[in-house]
Amino acid sequence: MNQKRYILCFTLIMLAALQSCLPERKIANTFIQSPNVINLLVNPTDFVYKYNHKGESIAGFDTLTPPQQDSLLWTESKYIQFVNDSTILENYMNAFIDELRSLGFNVYLNSAIDSFMTGKPQSYILNVAQLQLDEYLYPLQEEDAFLDTIYYKQFNLNAVDFSCWFDLSKAGAANTRKVVLYATHTAFDSFDGRFFNDPFSGTVQYQYSIDSLQLKDVHDMAAYLGKKHAGYLYDFFMNQYIAKHLPEGMKMMDYYHYNRSRKSFSPANDDRFEILGTK
Repeated sequence: MNQKRYILCFTLIMLAALQSCLPERKIANTFIQSPNVINLLVNPTDFVYKYNHKGESIAGFDTLTPPQQDSLLWTESKYIQFVNDSTILENYMNAFIDELRSLGFNVYLNSAIDSFMTGKPQSYILNVAQLQLDEYLYPLQEEDAFLDTIYYKQFNLNAVDFSCWFDLSKAGAANTRKVVLYATHTAFDSFDGRFFNDPFSGTVQYQYSIDSLQLKDVHDMAAYLGKKHAGYLYDFFMNQYIAKHLPEGMKMMDYYHYNRSRKSFSPANDDRFEILGTK
């Protein structure tokens, strides 16, 4: 009997949670099916900021002057000195704009600003304010227990952060404020390792393999994130629409992500833009 009561209570809780999400999903579907297309003037950046933070791998780094440190960080970098800015910008912006259009945005660039500003109420300006690459060492520690002993193994993996800042504002509005949006993503060496008890030596050994991050991976990451960030922007507008049209007194349970390929919704969790504020 107690088990049946538990199952009934659990079912009622799940039904209540599902019912509470229904208004949000209905409103989200209204947003997706709305004929009111969002017009977006995109102003790309023409520069990529690049930094190497691997000072700990340079002997006597702390004894050098700041100019010497900057020079060595550049020449000793594994990726950023070889990254092609044009490739990064082209890969990122092309994927970003293509996916925005696939999601239903009307996208304009600077050359089309006149047609953008003519009779378009749902119009916004997006400045791709900054793209930044940060190269550093990612510390990884593995551990496992054999009998009464815990064994440790430490590694430093190569990692590159790709960070983006955006300024979004309503076009044609008086005293409009810009919303600052931010996203970052990390790519690093692929790693696989395990401890094992070697029957021949009777000792615990560690076996591992590393698939090193390549320069091509960094360039490819730009295209991957261009598409992903277009989805983030769509989610931003969709969630703003949901919050605005919820029944009075009701608050959003989650921030939602729309999967264009599957035509489905799911909680975005951390897979979204971070809103840094307004300016």
